Amino acid sequence: MKKALLLVGLLFSGLFLASCGKTLGNIEFRGADDVANIKFGSEFNVLAGVKAIGDDGTDYSDKITYITSATVSSSHLLDTQDPGQVVIKYNVEVNGETWSRFRYLTVLDPEAVEGQMLVNKDFSAGVGGWNSDSVVYISDGAAMTLSAVDGILQADVVAGANSYTPRFGQMNVPFEQDKTYEVSFRAKSSAEKVINVNVGELLTAAPYFIDFKEKQTENFTLTTEWQEFSFKFTHKLDNKRGGILFELGTVGTNKVDALVEFDWVDVEESIADPDTKAPEFTGLAVSKSILVGATFNPLAGVSAYDLVDGDLTSEIAVEVKDADGVVVTEIDTTEETTYTLTYTVSDAALNEASFVMTLEIVGMQFSDTNLIKNGDFSQPLDEVTPEWSMWLQEWDDVAVATGTVNEVDETFEIVISNPGSGGEAWTVQFIQRVSLIEGKTYRVRFDVKSSVTRDIDFVITEDVTYFEHIKAVAIDVTDEFTTFEYIFTALKSTADTKFEFDLGTTANYQASTLTFDNISLHEAVLDENIVNGDFGYIGWQAFHNDWEGSVANMAIVDGEFVYTLNKYNDTGNSYSLQLIYLEKFILAPNTAYTFKIDLYATQELTLSPFFTQGEGGGWNNISTLTALEVTATKQTFVIPVVSGANGELPYEFKFEFGNAIESFEASETVNPIKVMFDNVSFIEDETTVELMKNGNAETVEDFFYDNSGAGEGTMVLENGQAVIDVTALGGEAYTPHFYQIIDQLTPGSYRLKLVISSSVTRDFRVNLVLPEAGWVSLLPETKYDFNVEKDVEKVVYVDFTVANLVTNVKLELDFGTLGGELVSEVGQFVISEVMVYQNLNS
Repeated sequence: MKKALLLVGLLFSGLFLASCGKTLGNIEFRGADDVANIKFGSEFNVLAGVKAIGDDGTDYSDKITYITSATVSSSHLLDTQDPGQVVIKYNVEVNGETWSRFRYLTVLDPEAVEGQMLVNKDFSAGVGGWNSDSVVYISDGAAMTLSAVDGILQADVVAGANSYTPRFGQMNVPFEQDKTYEVSFRAKSSAEKVINVNVGELLTAAPYFIDFKEKQTENFTLTTEWQEFSFKFTHKLDNKRGGILFELGTVGTNKVDALVEFDWVDVEESIADPDTKAPEFTGLAVSKSILVGATFNPLAGVSAYDLVDGDLTSEIAVEVKDADGVVVTEIDTTEETTYTLTYTVSDAALNEASFVMTLEIVGMQFSDTNLIKNGDFSQPLDEVTPEWSMWLQEWDDVAVATGTVNEVDETFEIVISNPGSGGEAWTVQFIQRVSLIEGKTYRVRFDVKSSVTRDIDFVITEDVTYFEHIKAVAIDVTDEFTTFEYIFTALKSTADTKFEFDLGTTANYQASTLTFDNISLHEAVLDENIVNGDFGYIGWQAFHNDWEGSVANMAIVDGEFVYTLNKYNDTGNSYSLQLIYLEKFILAPNTAYTFKIDLYATQELTLSPFFTQGEGGGWNNISTLTALEVTATKQTFVIPVVSGANGELPYEFKFEFGNAIESFEASETVNPIKVMFDNVSFIEDETTVELMKNGNAETVEDFFYDNSGAGEGTMVLENGQAVIDVTALGGEAYTPHFYQIIDQLTPGSYRLKLVISSSVTRDFRVNLVLPEAGWVSLLPETKYDFNVEKDVEKVVYVDFTVANLVTNVKLELDFGTLGGELVSEVGQFVISEVMVYQNLNS
């Protein structure tokens, strides 16, 4: 909307009549009522009919002036080709005193010409019809100014992070069900730019958009020359509320700021083109791995959609071949093997889609994420920070080798003419840096061939310490690609770790050209045996719009939950900042509850709490909670809540406060914003049962402390650690003790890790026992005793083997009387980490 500040003073000729002795006390403005229906393009004089009458009987209309941000001509005519609401402030000044009146005027959007589906399709009425606040969207760093010059709509655009930031368009285009329409437009851009055109209905709540051309993406590349573009779609919904949207943000990787111009936009009923496009599958991957013994349904999660015929999931056919290429009718998951699955589906026009997937039955599953960058060499190496590098011996007889990406074959070729001196394999290295996490299991795969038969070594090693996670030597390489695979468990966390091929003087070295391809490192998908072993789970999440640049975190500080906001990009959405309780509530229907919380913050703000059943419950908010006005002084808020009629879906609790804070970034002169809360309670009124876990910010989640026998003490969560104060010992080792129940351990080799410190020098006992089998121990000596020096952190490792599947395993750390010569003392004991993981290196 054009903005121009106009101050007009009007003085009409006439006689100023005496007030017959009356004193002026007030001036009444007449004829200045709000107008909500000014027709687009009509003539509207902002002074017509406006009078200023004093209570002294004098007409002061000749002294009326006004101020407005709208465009008003010198003859006082409002620009009614700029739809929307404007404000005019009328003023009258008499003898140094001023009387005022505000007036709100609303210019309606233009109306569609009879026979046309779009309003103002040629922009002859300016931007009218295209700049509605409910349609235009500018966020996540985007900017856009709409204007119309000589019938050309101009969008001056700074692209945001998403395709729809920014966007413009119009809704309420009368699309009719089962009819085909052609959308066309003429456009250009000051710089080559890709835009996306959508058709559908915008919603004010989730799912926020109903797509009228599902699975049909329409991207167009605008150049500096005028071009005409068009596409067709068939409207399959009974919905006339939607419209057309021009999305001018980042489309794919195309993020271009430009002046985008449109000459005209049109929508006309049309005839569908012949159907030549095959359906598309979703939910399929080129390869998939499942565990031995798992149940597998080849159609689970798989769907097919056709632009004309819609959902064709029920028409999908699957052909299964075993490792020998024989068609079979069943998939046997009882042993490790490979199957090839071919999916096919056809639409009514006999367009067929097919997809081939390799299914591996393995002892474990692996993540789809390859931790090796550019391992298939489908891209050139990064010029600034290459993903791969060569290291060569540079002393004595210098090693000579070169490595390059073969962009045609998408491989990496290394030509070695001199391995250097010293007779070591490591004199020629092909390297990438990776980070590994203790307790995680990984799979290495690579394809390699050599121009002449020779061997190579492979190692994953930590720089400086030379700790080796895995090492394979004398790997025989021939002139045909061979795939090699290794599985290992990281026994320590290492950053900047060398994923290294040693190509120097191996046992059977030959000068050669080595070719590598399909190098991968995948993490195994394994259940955590110990839950919350780093004590990092506190039950709450600091949700923030990090995709728009905001930065926040959640921690427990001095026994309180602290939400710290270091940077905020206010995009006008309440949900951009949230405190979310991560546990779900199952509430009885139509039941009264009481929510209670202590709150304060480093600045005054408003928190809006609510309980919701999420998308599955239509984002139903069961309570109409009053917004909480939070100050720097700790307050206790008590809020009644009544559950809804649906008692099946779980409820989530959260605070939203994205609209309570303006954009800022913490610095040396600007403090972070913090929200502190404690003593959180959620109780059913009738039963007084507490439903909130860790409401006091002191509970160690998923672990338990037991003062069995005569043991006495407490356990709290402090600074991300379990802090146990034992004040009295019982007569047995387990009085008291700290524990967690492990659901199950499968057969194999394992490692137990415990990190602990103590306020006194004493002995401890750790064990893994089976309560349901007479408390038998899984450890080699039926227990493991160790000593910890006062104020010195101790890292304890215990290796053990599980012969058969065991369930309900109790991990136990004993603080009681250990007996014999072992030292048992009261004190404070701090546990920083607990792990039990399978070690596949054994």
